[in-house]
Parts: sequence; structure tokens; C-alpha cells
Amino acid sequence: MQLGGYADHIARVDLSSGAVSYEGVNDDDARKYIGARGLGVKYVFDNGPTVDPLSPDNLLCFMVGPLTGTDVNMSGRMAIVTKSPLTGTVTDSHHGGWSGARLRWSGFDGILFQGKSEKPVYAYVENGEVELRDASDLWGKGVHDTVKALLDRHGDDVSVVAIGQA
Repeated sequence: MQLGGYADHIARVDLSSGAVSYEGVNDDDARKYIGARGLGVKYVFDNGPTVDPLSPDNLLCFMVGPLTGTDVNMSGRMAIVTKSPLTGTVTDSHHGGWSGARLRWSGFDGILFQGKSEKPVYAYVENGEVELRDASDLWGKGVHDTVKALLDRHGDDVSVVAIGQA
């Protein structure tokens, strides 16, 4: 059963194998751990207390809540939840802009990344599907140049979540 405000669609991306799988949101979890941060923390906790934060087994959860992408003011937030290498505990960060709303409009409550890719990749999300694409040409670029390259490639009607040079 789908609760109001939830898309009932989570993508699990295994960067090691390149596989993407999909699952629904557990109704009891959605009620008990309301919102992006709550569900993200639940997924990280369920991943196990002994997972090394720097290992490929750690989860990196990009989550949106039940109001994300609606007409409610300030509802365009996204939570990024993981196990911190600094503290060894669950940590989260939040950001605004269009990314959260566009993730919801693409049909997702969250995307959970796990594993380690042998080559640079990025996740392309559209219409309820997640696809890993080659990012070799983006490797070594800063955020500004990466965002520009992806907007040139995919058009202006996309959102890019990017980190700096690793």
C-alpha cells in the first residue's frame, strides 16, 4: 500500500556490479520514520552497525520526504544520509534547490548507493529508472565544469548533484 506523499519507489544502486534494483517503501517504516532523514537513517541502521564507513558496504542514501516536490513552501529539500567516517555514527546533510523535487517527480523516494565502481560513473535518473553512465570524461573536473558538461549533455531541464574533485 502506498501512503500519501510517498512514491513507494526506492532504487538500490550497486556500484560494484553496476546493477540497479527497485523496491517499495515499507508502510510501517514510512509511518515510524517519517521523511527523508528518518527513512535514510533507517536504511543506514539496517545496513549493520559494524559496517566500516569507508568500505564499499556503506550506504549513501539520497532521500526525499512526503512533502518534497509539492506546493508546500520550503518542500524542495533532499537529505543525504550515510555512516560518517569521522564519528562512525549516522550523519546527514540537507540541500535545497530543484534536485529533491526532480527526484520525486522522477518517481522516487530515494536512491541508495553501495559498492565501489572500477571506473568513474554517474547516475542518470529519469521516469522511474536509474542508469549508471560512463563519467570518464568528467573525471578530474571541478564542480562548475562537471555541472556545465552534464547540462550541455542532457539539457537545462535536469538537476545535478556533484561533489568536488576526489
